[in-house]
Amino acid sequence: MPYTEHVPEGGGTGYGGSKDPLVLLHAFPLHGGMWEPQLEALAESRRVILPDYPGFGRAASEPVPAVPEMGYYAEALRELLDRLGLERVVLGGISMGGYVAFAALRGFPERISGLILADTNAAPDTEEARRGRNETAALIAESGVGILPGLLTERLLSEHTRRESPQTVERVQQMMLDSSPDGVVAALGALRERPDSTPLLGEIRVPTLVVGGEEDALSPPETMAGMADAIPDSRHVVLSEAGHLSNLESPGKFSAALSGFLEET
Repeated sequence: MPYTEHVPEGGGTGYGGSKDPLVLLHAFPLHGGMWEPQLEALAESRRVILPDYPGFGRAASEPVPAVPEMGYYAEALRELLDRLGLERVVLGGISMGGYVAFAALRGFPERISGLILADTNAAPDTEEARRGRNETAALIAESGVGILPGLLTERLLSEHTRRESPQTVERVQQMMLDSSPDGVVAALGALRERPDSTPLLGEIRVPTLVVGGEEDALSPPETMAGMADAIPDSRHVVLSEAGHLSNLESPGKFSAALSGFLEET
């Protein structure tokens, strides 16, 4: 699992050389580069690690299993932590990254000291959503990733972002194109088959930030609020004029919420 990493001046494992590093998991179908605004915001305070899932970004050429599951991506994350010698990290995930974070909580909770869940959902796919995943996978297998921007831009970005921030739209669409057809199809299968993580919420025993866009139609504020209510020791932040990719659509407010959470974690 390739990654981008920033270590603050002075070194150490994290903030002040003592706090745990921050690992941020990206949304589908983007890559770790989507977290660059947060990497810049935290440059002086925290070691930050941004992995790319197999089939995406710098890992676009990596092979993926024919029938993956979220546990596959979580296991790749565990291998990365082992390789870097990291016993514990603060783990954050947006959208699919949240699903991978849930899989990590099931597989190795002892290595997670704090949690950020952004624009995600603990519930599994509905039957309608599962059919949609299958249809998208068939289109990608036939036509390639070049059709992703047309399929997903309106779903991922708020109307405000699409109207007022063409540079964000262009950036997101380019990241979609940095994936491989096999990687996208494999991830769609994992998304479709992911288990219900709702029972896990009440068992989370680490400080948790739940954050999402006010205009997110895929993980609306009421869904995020429900998760926050179910997680002990959690806080919920709603970002105005942002959709499903709230860290890119409202980077300043997202980074401020993240920084405030990390100062206490």
